[in-house]
Amino acid sequence: MLERLKSNERVTLIRVSVSDDACPVCFSLQGAYPKDRAPKLPPDGCSCPLGRARVFYEPVLAEIFP
Repeated sequence: MLERLKSNERVTLIRVSVSDDACPVCFSLQGAYPKDRAPKLPPDGCSCPLGRARVFYEPVLAEIFP
C-alpha cells in the first residue's frame, strides 16, 4: 500500500490515521508526512488490542479529479 501511494503523482502527502482504541505507540504516529518520511506500519512496539495495529495510511491528494 505504501509503495503504491508513494508512486502516485497525485499524492502529495501520506496521512497516518489512528483508531480511537489504538495504543500510545500508534497514536504517536498520527499526522501527515512527506512521501519519503512516512513511517513503516505496523510500528515497532505496538501494543494494540488483539495484537493488530489500529493505524493505517490515507493519501492527501493534489487533485481529486483529472
